[in-house]
Amino acid sequence: MKMESLIRSVAGDFAGEAVEELLGRSRGKVERALKRVRRPEAAVGVVKSKLGRLLVAMSARGIVLNHYLDDTSDAAAAIAKLRLEFDCVEDQKVVEDIGVEVDRYLTDETQVLRQNIDLTLAESAFQKKVLDRLQDVPRGAVISYQALGAAAGSARGARAVGNAMHNNPVPIYVPCHRVVLSDGRIGGYGGGVPRKLQLLRSEGFSVHDRTTSIPDTVVWGHKGTKIYCRPSCRTSAKVDRARILFFADPKQAQRAGMRPCKICRPG
Repeated sequence: MKMESLIRSVAGDFAGEAVEELLGRSRGKVERALKRVRRPEAAVGVVKSKLGRLLVAMSARGIVLNHYLDDTSDAAAAIAKLRLEFDCVEDQKVVEDIGVEVDRYLTDETQVLRQNIDLTLAESAFQKKVLDRLQDVPRGAVISYQALGAAAGSARGARAVGNAMHNNPVPIYVPCHRVVLSDGRIGGYGGGVPRKLQLLRSEGFSVHDRTTSIPDTVVWGHKGTKIYCRPSCRTSAKVDRARILFFADPKQAQRAGMRPCKICRPG
C-alpha cells in the first residue's frame, strides 16, 4: 500500500516494531473511516401489480421503498430520495416478488405480506414512531388520524400524522390506507383515493364510491379492554376515542383478539 510505504520512508531510523505499531493504528483508523463513508446498497426495480406499477427498493434489512409510479417524475424524485441513504443497484430479480405479494394480498391472502420493513427513509423520529404504531393496526381494521397520533404520543397531532401518512415510504406494507378521518370519511391517500378504496375493500370494508365513508355496519373495538361494540352502544359516550379501532365486521374484530360487548351484543 502507498500509505504504508510512505510511513516507512518517513520513519527512517525508527525501530521496526515502532513502525509496525504505527501502521497498525493507522490501518484501523482508515478502516473505521471507510465504514462511515461507505453506504449500504439497495436493490431497485419496477414491478407490476393490480394497484399499478410500483418502484420497489430492498435493503439488507427489508423493503425500504414501495412507491406508486404514475409518471416519470415520480420515479426521479423517489430515486433521488433513496440515493441520499443508499447506493442504488438495479436488480429486478430481488424486487419481483413484491408485485406477486401485493396481488395475492388483494385476493384475500391475509398473511402474504411477509417482507421485513426498513424505515430508513422516514423523514423524522415522529414519522418513524407513527409508522411503527401504524403497523399494529390489523387487517380488517381502520384507525383515525387522531387516535394514531395519540398512540404515537401526540394526541393533537392529526395534521402531523396526515403528513406522515402522505410521505410514507412503504405503503401497503406499512398500511397508511387504514387511517381515516374521525367522522368515518375515508380521507386522502398518497396513492390516490381509488387505490385506498381498493385496498380497504380487499380487507372487508364495503365502501361505496359515492359516500367514501366506512359503512354503518362496522364495529368498534377498544384497544385497552379488548371489547368490541356496535357504534350505537351506550358505552360509546364514555370511551376514550383515541384508543378505538373500527373493524369491518365482528369476524374481523374477533380475529384481532376482541370479544363482544355484553350490553349491545354485536354478534
